[in-house]
Amino acid sequence: MAEFACASHRAYVYLRGGKGGGRFVAELTPLAAVRWNRIRDDISQAEAVIPTTECCELLGDIRCILHELHLERDGVPVWEGPIVRIEYEWDVVRIFAEDVLWQASRTVIKDGYDQSFPNIGNALDRMDWLLRTQVYSLYGDPWHVVPHLLPMFNPAGGEPKTSRAVHAWQLYVLTDFDNYSEHSGCDYTVVNRDIYYHDTHLARWVLPQLGDHDLSQFPRIVEYGNSLATRGIVGDGQGHAAVVYGDAPYLNQDQYGIVDWLVANNDDTASAVSDAPPTIEEIQAWETAAERAIQDRYPPPQAVIVPQNATLMPGAPWTIDMLIPTAWFPIRIERMCRTLTGWHKLHEVNVEETPDGGETIAIQSADAPKRRINLP
Repeated sequence: MAEFACASHRAYVYLRGGKGGGRFVAELTPLAAVRWNRIRDDISQAEAVIPTTECCELLGDIRCILHELHLERDGVPVWEGPIVRIEYEWDVVRIFAEDVLWQASRTVIKDGYDQSFPNIGNALDRMDWLLRTQVYSLYGDPWHVVPHLLPMFNPAGGEPKTSRAVHAWQLYVLTDFDNYSEHSGCDYTVVNRDIYYHDTHLARWVLPQLGDHDLSQFPRIVEYGNSLATRGIVGDGQGHAAVVYGDAPYLNQDQYGIVDWLVANNDDTASAVSDAPPTIEEIQAWETAAERAIQDRYPPPQAVIVPQNATLMPGAPWTIDMLIPTAWFPIRIERMCRTLTGWHKLHEVNVEETPDGGETIAIQSADAPKRRINLP
């Protein structure tokens, strides 16, 4: 099994479109420092610091948005995206960049849509429509991103649904796209130029087990009693509701009994509340939402908490290509009063290389859902 080891970086400038659609400009050398990250459900960022001793003329010709920053780590591409800020100092130039979702954050939806009942649709289909038709192919794909749009569907179907309605010219595309990660049970992440989006329960990448000895700081175990729920309720606030129960053993009074979790059934884009009773289809949708709301809440969830600034130790069983936010991995804690092996999802990776400090790779992760969907 491969193990994590420190490495060094190189930085390059390309015209917009990168290797597939743009043109190579130059290497940024010597590279004084580099920082980059990958993150779940957000835009990732990078920074390169270059002394002005060798390529000052080149550094003066770089332009925001027209040029991209590309990073390699020991010859392996690890990050790329448009340059969004350049800071010229006396002895160094600092180049800041964001990943290719930057364009989605600066493009407004030109075609509205309505998926309110009975037009409820697949959230991943809508996410793909947003990026594909409302951003990257809209003007001929000058960013060369369309081949890198990678929706990942569940093998047996059953992706999250959406009932959103959005008007034309109402939102930036990324604002609406991000809504599906916040409210519809979807995840997204960018790796180099590839944009992945999928059900938050889909285990697209599964990493080897991480032990407490693989981290620079010791994790802790936490059990959350206030997150317990054995009954889920979704209603319209007018006396109509769908009620679902957890597994029978947990409902006994010598166990946890009935502990409720009420889900507000509202949407900031929904139409005005009607006095009509809900339809059978609406009740079924509420039942699905209530079941999803409590499925991870009984028994009381317990989690391994990895300190935010914990770094991977040399010898950890991961390599740089494995560090993809949304990847699942087991983590085992043995040297505490309670031994626990839990599943985590990688949330963020932060990489920094400096001449005086070498390279550090810090990770952030979160407890994974109890329900997991595996690829064949």
